[in-house]
Amino acid sequence: MINAIFQRLDRSARLVAPFFLSVFFVLLSALPVHLPGYGQIAMDVGLMTVFYWAIYRPDLFPAFAAFALGLWQDILVGDPIGLHALILLLANWAIVSQRTFIQGKSFGVIWWSFSLVALAASILSWIIICGLNVTLVSPMPVLFQAVLTVGAFPFMAWILARTQHVILKSADV
Repeated sequence: MINAIFQRLDRSARLVAPFFLSVFFVLLSALPVHLPGYGQIAMDVGLMTVFYWAIYRPDLFPAFAAFALGLWQDILVGDPIGLHALILLLANWAIVSQRTFIQGKSFGVIWWSFSLVALAASILSWIIICGLNVTLVSPMPVLFQAVLTVGAFPFMAWILARTQHVILKSADV
């Protein structure tokens, strides 16, 4: 009886691991870095995790998880509440709708697909920020953020793949 409870508890923990790992990575990315202007161009870790899980384990990272992660990111970095929630929700929808095309392709195709999603997310973010401020804001920080995010994606994908293999595959989740 105790063994069955621990097995169910272990399985439940493994099922929520992608979401809580993403929450942890967003928290790490929001830690203060004492570099001038870095806050404006910091990598979008939330987008990287949503992209990865939407391709490889959409059953463990549904749309409401992407929305919740976006709200968490908005709260941590001080962006308007709902900005990243909307962007991550739209990104999740776009990725899941194209999942059959992306899944099983080489990493180069996946990285290229991510770069398109990151660029679209950055442009949408810039448009929303300009609309909220009712003025044109310089697009350069947003473009630098997109470049940093795309450049860091292989490393994040490797970490998430190792995590998926260790945490999720060992329990046949």
